[in-house]
Amino acid sequence: MNLLTEHQRKIMVFILKHHELYGFPPTIREIASEFHLKSPRTVSDYLLALQRKGHIKVHTGKKRGIEILKGLPTGIPIVGRIAAGSPIIAEENVEDFLNINPRLFTTESCFAVRVKGDSMTGAGILDGDCVIIKKQEHAENGQIVAALIGDEVTIKRYKYTERGVLLLPENPAYEPIYLVDIGQERLIFGILVGLLRKI
Repeated sequence: MNLLTEHQRKIMVFILKHHELYGFPPTIREIASEFHLKSPRTVSDYLLALQRKGHIKVHTGKKRGIEILKGLPTGIPIVGRIAAGSPIIAEENVEDFLNINPRLFTTESCFAVRVKGDSMTGAGILDGDCVIIKKQEHAENGQIVAALIGDEVTIKRYKYTERGVLLLPENPAYEPIYLVDIGQERLIFGILVGLLRKI
């Protein structure tokens, strides 16, 4: 999938909004002014990248020669992976989008991650599943959470005790992860609200 870089996405959003407001696309000069770009060539490079990725068609020689072919992807973003086994480093870039309304999971602030590993099979979470995570920094005992350990993330059942936090697997082949003296705000970055599996 040809995902947009941050700058490409911002320019595409500007093109879409301009078209929505005025009924026609912006000029190269207007894009350059909006993003404080000194060279029209830089804008042209961004437009060609958007054309290569199928979002627009550039008609050279026309002042407003940007034809919009498709908008930005919508739905639930899939970001990196979460380990259901041993934690792995999370990739914070969006890999793809699930064409699903986030409101289906009662929240718009959610994202999806692909599970890798088998430590949560007892909870019905299998290797390769897409789990939907609601963004929040706290959890109740017994909830399944996306937890941050150092710069790595994992998915486990959450349990708070007087001595610290336990991240519990749902597979007897794995040991719990025990963390001492750590606040939820530095550990939890979401709770499980849904799961998708290809059949």
